Amino acid sequence: MRLVAVGQCQGTGMPHGHHALLCPQSIETLRVDGSGRHSFHAVLRRHTEPLGLAVFESRFFWTDGTELVSATWASPQEHAVLLRAPVSAFTVVHALQQPPRDTAACAPGLCSHLCLLSPVHPRGYKCACPEGLFLLPSGKCTELSIMYASGKAISLVHVGPGAHSRWVQEWQEPFHLQDVDWQRSVLYGTDDRGTLLSVVGHPGRREAIATGRPVCSARVDIRSGDLYWLACNRRDIGVIRASDMFPRILHRARSSIQHLFLDWQRGALYWLARGQPLQQLSLAGGAPWDAWNETWPGDLPAAMDSRAFSLLWCSGLGLRALSLTKQQAVTLAPSWPHGVVAAFEPYLVSANETALLLWDRRTLTLVLTMPAAGVQGVVAFVGSELQAVPPSKGSALPLPPPVTTTMKTTTSTTAAHPTTSTTTPTPSRTTSVLTTTPAPTSKATTTTRSTPTTTSQSTSTKTTPVPTTARTPPSKTTTVQPTTTSTTTTTTRALPTKVIVPRPTTTTQHPTSPARVVPPTPPLQSSPAHPLTPVLHLSCPRTHVSCRDGTECVAQEYLCDGEKDCADGSDEDGCAQLCNTPGAFHCASGAMCVAAGERCDGVPQCPDASDETGCWTPTQECALRCDAATRCIPKSWLCDGHADCLDHTDEQGCVPKECGPAEFSCRSGQCVALALHCDGDHDCQDGSDEEGCAVPRPLLCREGEVRCSHSGECVPEAWHCDGTADCRDGTDEQGCPWEEGLCEDQQWGCSHGHECIPDVWRCDGETDCTDGSDESGCQPAPCQSHEYPCGLGTCLNASLVCDGRQDCADGSDEGGNCSVPCKQSCAHLCYPSPQGPRCWCSPGYRLAKDGLSCVDIDECTEWGEGACSQTCLNAPGSYSCGCLPGYLLEPDGRVCKLTGAEPVLLAAVQSEVLAYGLRSGREEVLLATDKDRVVFSLDYDLEERKVFWMDLATESIRWQDLSSGKKGTLVKGVKSDCIAVDWLGRNLYWTDGAAGQVLATRLGAAWQGIPEYTVVMDGDLDQPHSLVVQPLAGLLYWSEVGSHPRLMESTMDGSRRHVLLARGLGWPTALALDLPTQRIFWLDEKLGSVSSARLDGTSVKVLKLGWVRSPFAAAVCEGQLYWSERKTWSVQQVDKASGKNRTTLLKRHGQPHGLQVMHPALRPTAPNPCETRGCSHLCLLSARHTGQCRCPARLVLAADETTCLPLRDSAFALLVSSVAVAQVYLKDLPATSGSQGLPSHRTLPLAKVGHLTAIDYAVKDKSLYFAEVGGNSIGLLRLKDWGRLSWKKAVAVEGTVTSLALDWLSGNLYWIGGQLPSIHVAAPGGRWALALLSEGLQGAAWLALCPRASTMCFVTAAGSHGPGATVECAAMDGTGRRAVWRRARAPTGLTFGAAGTRLYWADHERGTISSIELDGSHFRVVREGLHGLSLFAIGEGFLLWSTTSTNGSSKIWHSRMERAESWWFPMEKDLVAMRIYSQFSQEGTNACAKSNGGCAQLCLPNPAGRQCRCSPGYHLVRGAACAPAVSCPAALQPCPDLQSCISGEQVCDGRPDCADGSDESDCPSRQRGTQVPAVSPSGMSRVEEQKPTSPITAPQPRQPSPSSPAAPGPREHGEPFLVPPSTEEVLRAVPCSSETCNLRGDCAIEAGRVTCHCALGYRGNYCEEAEVQPFAGPIALGVAVLLLLAAAAVGALAYMRRRDRRRRTSSTASTRVLTLYHRESDPEEEDEEEEEELPPKSDTFVNEAYDGKEELPALPRKGSSHLNTGFS
Repeated sequence: MRLVAVGQCQGTGMPHGHHALLCPQSIETLRVDGSGRHSFHAVLRRHTEPLGLAVFESRFFWTDGTELVSATWASPQEHAVLLRAPVSAFTVVHALQQPPRDTAACAPGLCSHLCLLSPVHPRGYKCACPEGLFLLPSGKCTELSIMYASGKAISLVHVGPGAHSRWVQEWQEPFHLQDVDWQRSVLYGTDDRGTLLSVVGHPGRREAIATGRPVCSARVDIRSGDLYWLACNRRDIGVIRASDMFPRILHRARSSIQHLFLDWQRGALYWLARGQPLQQLSLAGGAPWDAWNETWPGDLPAAMDSRAFSLLWCSGLGLRALSLTKQQAVTLAPSWPHGVVAAFEPYLVSANETALLLWDRRTLTLVLTMPAAGVQGVVAFVGSELQAVPPSKGSALPLPPPVTTTMKTTTSTTAAHPTTSTTTPTPSRTTSVLTTTPAPTSKATTTTRSTPTTTSQSTSTKTTPVPTTARTPPSKTTTVQPTTTSTTTTTTRALPTKVIVPRPTTTTQHPTSPARVVPPTPPLQSSPAHPLTPVLHLSCPRTHVSCRDGTECVAQEYLCDGEKDCADGSDEDGCAQLCNTPGAFHCASGAMCVAAGERCDGVPQCPDASDETGCWTPTQECALRCDAATRCIPKSWLCDGHADCLDHTDEQGCVPKECGPAEFSCRSGQCVALALHCDGDHDCQDGSDEEGCAVPRPLLCREGEVRCSHSGECVPEAWHCDGTADCRDGTDEQGCPWEEGLCEDQQWGCSHGHECIPDVWRCDGETDCTDGSDESGCQPAPCQSHEYPCGLGTCLNASLVCDGRQDCADGSDEGGNCSVPCKQSCAHLCYPSPQGPRCWCSPGYRLAKDGLSCVDIDECTEWGEGACSQTCLNAPGSYSCGCLPGYLLEPDGRVCKLTGAEPVLLAAVQSEVLAYGLRSGREEVLLATDKDRVVFSLDYDLEERKVFWMDLATESIRWQDLSSGKKGTLVKGVKSDCIAVDWLGRNLYWTDGAAGQVLATRLGAAWQGIPEYTVVMDGDLDQPHSLVVQPLAGLLYWSEVGSHPRLMESTMDGSRRHVLLARGLGWPTALALDLPTQRIFWLDEKLGSVSSARLDGTSVKVLKLGWVRSPFAAAVCEGQLYWSERKTWSVQQVDKASGKNRTTLLKRHGQPHGLQVMHPALRPTAPNPCETRGCSHLCLLSARHTGQCRCPARLVLAADETTCLPLRDSAFALLVSSVAVAQVYLKDLPATSGSQGLPSHRTLPLAKVGHLTAIDYAVKDKSLYFAEVGGNSIGLLRLKDWGRLSWKKAVAVEGTVTSLALDWLSGNLYWIGGQLPSIHVAAPGGRWALALLSEGLQGAAWLALCPRASTMCFVTAAGSHGPGATVECAAMDGTGRRAVWRRARAPTGLTFGAAGTRLYWADHERGTISSIELDGSHFRVVREGLHGLSLFAIGEGFLLWSTTSTNGSSKIWHSRMERAESWWFPMEKDLVAMRIYSQFSQEGTNACAKSNGGCAQLCLPNPAGRQCRCSPGYHLVRGAACAPAVSCPAALQPCPDLQSCISGEQVCDGRPDCADGSDESDCPSRQRGTQVPAVSPSGMSRVEEQKPTSPITAPQPRQPSPSSPAAPGPREHGEPFLVPPSTEEVLRAVPCSSETCNLRGDCAIEAGRVTCHCALGYRGNYCEEAEVQPFAGPIALGVAVLLLLAAAAVGALAYMRRRDRRRRTSSTASTRVLTLYHRESDPEEEDEEEEEELPPKSDTFVNEAYDGKEELPALPRKGSSHLNTGFS
């Protein structure tokens, strides 16, 4: 019985298989099978809302929110109030409500995880598994197993809780895994020679299987063990039966097979071959058949999912899946660069060069990443039990091997199967269940009643009594006997433990060493027959332990201290045994011992702390103590070539470090990657990596290289005369021309004239010129206040003056007034001098002007960076240096050096990124891309261990994981000279010099085909180039290299921008930040300089260095500046402060670009303010350590300044009156009705514009097109500046334009106008125009375009079809015109839906808004009851319409499409039009969107492509060009090339008359007479239905000109859009045929004129007259009879249609969908005329203008020639 409830009912359970329903004023009951319904009427009180119902015994209970009421079944109207109180929920609690189970369903042990009762299941229950596990037929849940071959090894992955990968087996030669027979523990694979191999068990030996030919693919039938294989000829499919092991050929394919699949569950083989459909073959053989009708293009990755019975593959359309059950293909992802190698629902597996990736194909999220290089075969399976297959006689060894698990304490409980717990290892495939349980105590004993128990003693010495998150695999068990209530007890004996504070820990499967050894407790004796009762212990604090009797707690330090603190003395038991434990430490005092692991752990356990004395051991941070144990040297500083101890002990006893197996050991001890050995570049500093290389010397050097004169090798020409000898004979640096006398400003010329040095090097105390002239003639440095100046400019300590010995070379420190006593009141010291007594100051002070007092010298200010390399603190008479975190001060007390790992220089050289150790010189290739790609700029992120780089070839920013090697794409479609990682705010910035922008995206963004980046700065940036970030301060620095080069600074969100430096710059191409010194460095390519300044733009230092030629990127680390030099193909370094000590670090055959130094201290961390900001998309750091939310390009920031909304939420409506245009944003529409006036808006008054009639708007150009009454033109107004009042003429028109529409893709403008309405089109700019449609357009109005679908629609008067109007559509080139709806009365406001497949219009007479599919199907009424409806608009999920009341007032209504509520606001002026626009509303493409589709004048799109058209007076040439058209006489017609004229009879007369011979092409066969070429209304050739054609049939006049201004009206029955003719079809059209002579003669051109040679019985110029007409009477009679029969048929058809329509109306009346409407007043009476009846509002309504047999087909792809499109 079917239950039909009126109103809202609420259900509850009842005894005896009944169910109760609570409905208004009644309670309904029925049996659970739907029978026995009974109603208790008038039970509930009227006007109350029941909130709940309960049934117990023979009473009902319910509440209405104010009181709890009860009634009996016998007297339901008699109510008893049980409780007067607000009750929102209640239930009846009694044991009878949950009776005991009376079925064996879901008994313990039937299911391993979940058991669900199921009355429809034969067993009464159904087992289920948690997410990620798979159900076996036995009711157990298991994990997905993935086995893969990588090189020579086989590995196995279990996907589930605690997923892990393990190595299975490895061989000496590669093994290409083909399949896994998990039922028989056999692996199948092939080697490099195509030998088919099998491996049985583990560890197994590889055995060859004879096939007689090389094998490239193999699949096993799990049920039978038969092996099917594909030979390497890719055609032969063979089989080896398990019964005889004899190879035989099963099938030979016609095409080369790319993929072979086997579905053993369905007993079928499948394969994919190029150009063939998917083939299927029975495992028994026979003939194959098509499993799907689409063809396979080949060379695409594919995999079969036997569980889902589907096929997955990757193509240009993304990741696709074919369901073989539904025979339906779907696209899972529009873009999928990862490929696919295996699939098992719901997972799919892909592989790249470095890893195996597991994806959830439901969400396409990455589930698991397994590092694996060179994967050669992947198999995903779930090893289930086969019920019908007998066990194999082969090996029974499990695959994979067991995992040995040692559990210190085991607690196992099995309800249905008593087991004996053993220490046998558990197979790793067993499900690991994540549980949170309290760990057992040290005396861990779990007992149950009446259960045989086997006790095993653990070898572990410690367990931890804390809550433990344990992944506990079930133990391997042996079934003793089946029982129903028995359990298993496993008793494990262990030592008691030191109690600690409970904390979550994760136990592992490996025994752990005890952290503390404490006295053992004597073992408790237990017996299986006498279960133990556990003793409850006190909960002791963290620093205490419990005594054995559990009555008290004692402190840990009192254990084994020689005194009994526990009443039972248990704190001193077993202490001697503890001290005898190997490695135990005996405290100096007392009898206490501590475990070896607690010795020197930093925490004293001995009462006298003797366990922590003498404990220094080398660590990473302090590997050596030197300088009398006053200084710690990190391990990374040892033997790094730089003495960090004053006694140099850190560089003593150093031996060359051993290089790794993948490294080459240089003669100097340096290690470089083995791949760099003999690669033509000197990577070892001593060049030993290129010695003894068996590389033939090239006969000719390549372009861009020069040959060394004597040694003969080739070096890049850029290395010639670069200051470094690259040839072994040094000839590349010989005979170099010196540029003399060209020293620039801020340079000083050495005496020899060929050297220029920075002027600051002059007289700096160091010789820089080769002739030493820079230090000659220098003034001596002034002596300090505690020194005496000698005559020759030297300084002498004041204590040596007047001491009786001449210390100055000239003796000026003695004699004179040395004997005069010192009587001055000096602040510090008074010393005698030859000039008399003088006051002297101690070091760190200087003498004041009074000559007596001393003032402190502020070294930090006066010496600047020369005082300290990082931080400087001044003190009276001295100063001290400090270092930032991650640095340590060197023994000189001034320089800070990085600690921890060695700093590594990352350098992008051509297509590789090299890692160069700045201390060890270790060099390796960190990542490599394709040889034709260039790694441009780069940066790194240590938090995620990724390197990011700019790939110019693909215009994308990519990344690679430094740990796994996995690569990915961050963003596409960008070009940048520089990228920078914000390691604090987790963003990546880059510059776009061409666009003048700085952009940013999230570091964690994944490219999904939609840009997720934001424009940080745009506008007046003048070619931004290099970029650096300072996240700690929230600042951004960049250089601009345009017409006005400058250095800029702003906050990282783009605000507070200002010029940092704008003078003295050329082309600052490389920027680098030195955070410790708070300076910015830059290299100038134009000036050839290295410069720096403070971050406030002050203290600018410029060093013009001759070796700075073409710098690209720079980096600063410690005291060095590094940069990449593109002209010399090298990476160099100099001292950052002085520019001296230039060293070439890298020099290779390839241009270097990006450069970074990688070290944690260079990226200091701090709290990220964006973590608490709550931004929905991007958060950019700003000043004062705050974050600002930003949005990607397609989104806008909401008013909360946190959430990004789609632009459609910021869409706007244009409300057009006759004199003005108002812009109202949809998000500003009021949420209440009756608000005063327009909401927040902008108004555009149109000056000098009369009465507007139509408008349209281009979002991208912000241009408004409009027409006015009598304007004779369509105007264009650009709205970038809403204050502009001027406009220009876009296109000239005749008459008044009633409707216009813009093709916002091609720029074409369409309009309806003229005295006889026509649809016109004009090219952008209005130069070319054309009348597209003119016939059958009476009353044409409301033109709408969907450029994405190349479709236009419009409204015409119904005409002969009756009153009302017709909605018609056509392609935008005028072809394929059809009527989609004929029953409109007064449609207005025609528009397309967002997807472009549905058309909407309003009918102001009916007061409805309706919609229909473009093929005329699925008519719907969207809104009804809209009285006074005048205009409407739809877009971005909003619906707008206007109404006018009888008193003349107007209202604008708005509503969401999916909601019934609507609101309004008043409108004072009458509107002419309203439209909705957004950035999303005008996106897409069509064939005319780019370059005008290649057309000379007009490009008109259609669903199949485009058609070029010419304006009147021109003809089409070669399908695209336009030329002046020839004028043919009235009796002639033009050739298809429109270059000459012929007559109709000259077509297909056997002689070519047109210049291109097209009059004789595609001529039909006259013998057959079954098909006659005809011309469709659009001018396209098609073939009519097959029927005999009489020679007297009247000819159809041909329309040869593609620029014809008119086209016929709509067809009676909707035909699909016709594909416009291609250029070839136009040229093949027949220009002169027998049709020219009315099929009564032959056509010929004689003397340039068309001549008809008429057949016998006809005459006239075109054989139009019959000489003899003997059959005129019978023919007329026959025509009359035919007309009468036709009239009768039409009448019968009309009657049948009327009857069918009535039936449809009555049958669908009850299924009409509810429509949303708002009634302002009482609805008017419906028109009772039958022909004006509203159509039913249901998808089942049949449109009379729509013929289902001619349903609009899917739009064909461009270039498609057949329906069978194939895999894509």
